Amino acid sequence: MAPSGKRSYRKKWRSRLVVLSRVLLASKFAVASEHPLASVAGHEAMVEGGNAVDAVTATSFALSVLQPALGGIGGDFFALIYEAKTGKVHCINSSGWAPSRLTPKFLEERGHRSVPSFGPFSVVVPGLVKGVHAFQKRFGRLEFPSLLSRAIEYAKDGFASSQGLSNAVRVNLSSLSEEARRAMSASDGPPNPGELIRQKSLAKALQDIADAGPRAFYNGWIAESICEELSGRGVPIATRDFADFEPEWVDPLEIDYKGATVHEVPPHSMGATTLLILRYLHQIDLKRLRPNSRERIELTLKAAQAAYRKRDRMLGDPRFAKINLDEFLEVEGETRPLIEREQRVLGDADTTYFAVADEEGNLVSAIQSLFHHFGSRVFVKDCGVFLNNRGSAFRLTGPNGLAPRKRPLHTLSALLLGKGDEPTIALGSSGGELRPQQHALFTTNIVDYSMGLEAAVDFPRFLWEGGNTLDIERGYTGLRNLPFDVHQIPYPGKTGVAQGVQRLKGSVKAVCDVRGDGLPVGR
Repeated sequence: MAPSGKRSYRKKWRSRLVVLSRVLLASKFAVASEHPLASVAGHEAMVEGGNAVDAVTATSFALSVLQPALGGIGGDFFALIYEAKTGKVHCINSSGWAPSRLTPKFLEERGHRSVPSFGPFSVVVPGLVKGVHAFQKRFGRLEFPSLLSRAIEYAKDGFASSQGLSNAVRVNLSSLSEEARRAMSASDGPPNPGELIRQKSLAKALQDIADAGPRAFYNGWIAESICEELSGRGVPIATRDFADFEPEWVDPLEIDYKGATVHEVPPHSMGATTLLILRYLHQIDLKRLRPNSRERIELTLKAAQAAYRKRDRMLGDPRFAKINLDEFLEVEGETRPLIEREQRVLGDADTTYFAVADEEGNLVSAIQSLFHHFGSRVFVKDCGVFLNNRGSAFRLTGPNGLAPRKRPLHTLSALLLGKGDEPTIALGSSGGELRPQQHALFTTNIVDYSMGLEAAVDFPRFLWEGGNTLDIERGYTGLRNLPFDVHQIPYPGKTGVAQGVQRLKGSVKAVCDVRGDGLPVGR
């Protein structure tokens, strides 16, 4: 994939780079997720004769139990799949919509000048359950109920709290209800790492979803419980908002980046923002610059700032406004982007990304989220579900303005990379609005700097958080001249958690970022 003509300084740089991520080489198939037990669930699905989509289904529901702060059945789901037998890439968007009676006027009359960041008014109808089920029904081959067995077991019998979950509960403890705290710990405080966590109410909900499919969630007692909780807090939501929801099959975006084919998720996802950053960088010979240089940072941030400005002007829910993607991705004739001091603040978020490659050559890049840690912080005790706060991404006006049954501009996206028509790498990360920068960084690491998958994930990151703030993991040089308030953070830092899988000749490589709790599993 990477261009030829490597220069000696790059060889020297690579010789100094110590691989920290957890790397697996497998001969047949592999799963990379942000929790070892979730990777085990996906691995078992393929051992039992399933394919990559069956593995994604098992992994997704397992993560909903094991990483409740990051993503669950109260959140959303997106996935790209390279289907080996047809040579085609498909994309599913299963992100929820606003309640049918929630309007800007409704919020303004109640004293809100924007959509609240947390709480009941930040919730949209969750899309994950219908999305994962539709994905598995179309491409999987095992029986759906069997794929939830591990998730149900983890919820019912318990699992050991990870360091990441313990930290998430500790940081957000004051904003969680008493019922939510009890679901996360036997005490009233955060769980200690290794403490057994049981989620009996969630186990019951998952068992009913396994038995009855998504109807149990969208047409039954789970939807009724969620609507009762939200209605009791003043949200104008009805069970019909759940029953009418359907995931959407969409055409993935595709561009050429210096000989590599890059696939991303289309709007209302920010995948297009990733591709626009890459379109700007396509005009620059990055490989003449050291990968840890000030010049690389500055050129990348110019591209990112320009892409975010264009995103704000043009992107939203395509069901509510026409989006000209050709115009959005067109960079010819544009003035070279300049770094500006901007007032915007880009929100990070807490998400969990996972990737699977199977023996048949299928490759899946998947992501799910509640948006922020524990989403809206609204916990529905009857079904054990934390509800998302994805509605907080709405504005009250403009292309991304709140409207009944509209979907907000969405941070979730996923990458497939390869040569020609055959993707060989599935890759992604947590990161909220910062994700387009991360995905662009991974892509340029691989394409411009010839890094392997694990090196691309390990490499120190720099992230513009909006305004004048720039976070940089230690490892870059010449930072004094950057026109930012530079925060050098330890390496590895809190700059998102990546996972990836790569199909090689005769084997599969799977990588889990050292910045998270994940572990790849394969055979």
